[in-house]
Amino acid sequence: MGKNVRATVKAVSMAGAFAMLVPVGLHAAPVFDNWSADNGTITPDPAGYCGQTGVTCTPLVSGDGFLQQEVVDGADTYIQTIITDPGAGAAGGTPAANLPYSDESFIRQGAANGIMGQQRSTESTTTPNTQFNFSNTATFYMGAWASALKPAGAANMNIDQNFTDQGNTAVLGDGLFNSFKMNINQDAAGNVTGKKMSLRQNLGMGDGVVDNTTNSQSFVIEQLSGDQNVAPGSLTLGNTSGTNGGTVSWVAGDDVMVAWLGQQVDTAQAGSPPNLSKFGFQSVTNNTGTPATASTFSTTQVDIVPDGQGGYEFPFDWDTAFGAAPTLAAPQP
Repeated sequence: MGKNVRATVKAVSMAGAFAMLVPVGLHAAPVFDNWSADNGTITPDPAGYCGQTGVTCTPLVSGDGFLQQEVVDGADTYIQTIITDPGAGAAGGTPAANLPYSDESFIRQGAANGIMGQQRSTESTTTPNTQFNFSNTATFYMGAWASALKPAGAANMNIDQNFTDQGNTAVLGDGLFNSFKMNINQDAAGNVTGKKMSLRQNLGMGDGVVDNTTNSQSFVIEQLSGDQNVAPGSLTLGNTSGTNGGTVSWVAGDDVMVAWLGQQVDTAQAGSPPNLSKFGFQSVTNNTGTPATASTFSTTQVDIVPDGQGGYEFPFDWDTAFGAAPTLAAPQP
């Protein structure tokens, strides 16, 4: 397993404005990433948001990797703050979405409180026989006015993170591939009204010295609650020795979590034909009220796959509200 683990931590302080709440008008709403950076000089995109009819953007403070401007769209006035790395961007301008780090926010003047913000960071490292990639995007729409500007399908808080460490790229199957997504809704008082969480991971269980074409593990956790769980459903897991298989049902708004693990290992002696040991596990829990839980496993069936009759092969079950049914990934190159 590769051990190239690196992290970039960036922190930015943001302050809100407090005054009387005014309704959001029907006008061009502010959007992220409508700017570029040229060796640290930040320039709004003249063909983007600041170039729209009725929108005026006036720089207030600028510096290397920093811009604060007043944005007037004809109905509302915002203070937009943009931060990126000093010297960021190539000559001629690099679009915001292509920069390794950026942080921007909008605060609306005359609003009770709230903020609309986005932070993005990426890192990619390639050296002989190693490759590492990390990306993280967090967006949030806090307060009544910002919540009204959410794009379709977005929550008040959204996190999208991806991580890959391919280990020794000269051999096959010792990489780690991980994705994490979180969407949280809040009411006007800041109380959480719903959550959607997804964690998916594929692991090639090679030693980084010789090719691994058989040994791998995949892991999934999915959770829905509150207004992110919009429909009733149920999962029925088969009873196997030592498990409490059964049916767990839920209604819209319940806090439901499903977990799955798939694994395959070659237990044969060196030089012998493969002898694959398989293991699949699934559990489902409704955490609302008195928790209800069911779990099951199999040493022959690993993937959660349709049975051709509207259900899934014994002993597993799935609901597409949790995304695609998981399957064991082969060792990645």
